[in-house]
Amino acid sequence: MATKILVTDYQWPDLEIEKRILGEIGAELVVAPDGEETTLTTLASGCSGILTCWAKTTARVIGAALPDLKVIVRYGIGLDNIDVDFATRSHIPVLNVPTYCVVDVAEHTLGFILALSRKIAFHDRRVRQGSWNIQDALPLRRLVGKRLGLIGLGNIGQEVAKRARAFGLEVCAYTPRLTPDRAAAAGVVALSLEELLATADFVSLHLPLTPQSSGLIGEAQLRQMKPSAFLINTSRGKLLDEEALYQALSTGRLAGAALDVRIVEPAAAGDRLIQLENVLHTPHASFFSRESIEALQDQAAWEARRVLTGQAPLNLVNPAYR
Repeated sequence: MATKILVTDYQWPDLEIEKRILGEIGAELVVAPDGEETTLTTLASGCSGILTCWAKTTARVIGAALPDLKVIVRYGIGLDNIDVDFATRSHIPVLNVPTYCVVDVAEHTLGFILALSRKIAFHDRRVRQGSWNIQDALPLRRLVGKRLGLIGLGNIGQEVAKRARAFGLEVCAYTPRLTPDRAAAAGVVALSLEELLATADFVSLHLPLTPQSSGLIGEAQLRQMKPSAFLINTSRGKLLDEEALYQALSTGRLAGAALDVRIVEPAAAGDRLIQLENVLHTPHASFFSRESIEALQDQAAWEARRVLTGQAPLNLVNPAYR
């Protein structure tokens, strides 16, 4: 009997890369028609592996695959859609692809910074409406000498810092355990969260969603930021309080924001943040490029293949499962 691997969901044209890599070891893909828990639970039975992108891979889904299940692989970096604790207790290794889309998110973040600083989207809308008036967009600012504050300094944060310095930005960063030596190695200055928020011209979020980071940026933190500052989120929507952000933006306590991620995706009809002129929006697109997706498919499939053939995985996130 062929080894079965459940694919809970995916956002690319096809699964030919996965079929090739896993087919070479006699594995076949079971592709879910939707990401509902009931559907996944039914399909998980008898599967030796689970490849998951955004679908909730709950304890119920994982449990339905036991005792056959040998591995779970996240198509991506964050793990908030997988019940890692249950997998660990069930002795199932959970893997991710930590280098995936690092360059792409960094480029997207810099695109946001440039667009906010130069008000590119605002200019575009006004020109299309028949206005050729620079005064509508003032003030405009150059990036040289401005401060970028990174909340999170993992792989993506470090790539953002590298590119930001090329534009003449001073880069500082905060993480709970960031040491001055590690910050210096990344070419940034380590600051407390309070000092970063109070002094940065651009604040960009680059940290995973965890119980500790959920709601990290709320009303109190937004009030610490300069009225001329911009907030950028290409990480997870639940890192910030969207109602507090709306109030800050609509009352002039914050100059603008750029959001690639939202708490609810897509945003609900009539969403107030979408109606604000000083907010840029993209549809959770910062991760996406042809190169990043092909690399993701390849690396995720190979991680599953390694475990299923008795080899050590490269990116184990729950080492205690043993």
